[in-house]
Amino acid sequence: MKGQFNPKVIGASIIGFALVAGAYTVSNFSIQKELPQQATVTAAQVQPRAPIAVVDNDGNGIEDWRDEFITTKPIVLDRSTTTYAAPDTLTGELGINFMENIIRARGFGPFGRSDEEVIDDTVGILSKATANTIYDTPDVIILQQYVDQDIANYANTVAGAIMKNDLPNLEGELFILQDILTSNDTSRITELNSLAEAYKRNRDAVLATPVPAFLVKEHLDLINTLHAIYKDIEAMSAAVDDPAFALLRLKRYEDDATGLGLALQNMLMGLIEYSYLFGPSDPATLFIIFSPNN
Repeated sequence: MKGQFNPKVIGASIIGFALVAGAYTVSNFSIQKELPQQATVTAAQVQPRAPIAVVDNDGNGIEDWRDEFITTKPIVLDRSTTTYAAPDTLTGELGINFMENIIRARGFGPFGRSDEEVIDDTVGILSKATANTIYDTPDVIILQQYVDQDIANYANTVAGAIMKNDLPNLEGELFILQDILTSNDTSRITELNSLAEAYKRNRDAVLATPVPAFLVKEHLDLINTLHAIYKDIEAMSAAVDDPAFALLRLKRYEDDATGLGLALQNMLMGLIEYSYLFGPSDPATLFIIFSPNN
């Protein structure tokens, strides 16, 4: 019937395929394949080494090649006439302290101090270097009993000292410091010294002025902030020789300057109740500049 395969044809096809596959397998196994021959490695003959001839042209019993390294002349070492001087700057102290402690810690191995402890020591030096003298009540003259004239004298004396020590012809300390560092103009260090001395004179003038008891806090705040600015500018003047110290003081300068402004503002607020004591020509009117309303 159409569409069906004849079983005899299928059987003949299977038998024929098996015969062809068997013949192919037999023919392949009967072929002998030639393997490639391995290459022969021949070692090169090593040439015998000839000893270097010993030459002693000057007949001193020493080979010529050794004469370059041997001398009969005495070796004289110059004795140094200088002595070691410990550094007198914070930058130098930090370097020596840190290296000594690190080497000492490494020498003790696992029993030595940790890196964190060594760093803490270095930070301790920094803290001491930037610490300020703090003036307190034993350092000032306090008027427990006072009259209006004592208040007027105090305010006019303090304001007069600030006006007297003003240096209007000099640039601000930060502008001077920037010029020193960027232009390497070390001649301007004298200007920083002049500004530092002005703040120091202000501090000393306020310290020496008897203060009415109700103004003691404002008085001490003004003294301590004047002292802080003085020390900041003094450190700036050493920026070339002692950069670490200058940098540390410079980091606190902004806070110290802000504190000085607030101290003067508080001085005004403490005196405002007594404004009737002052006329337009009195030095104490200087404090009006620091009014919080300005």
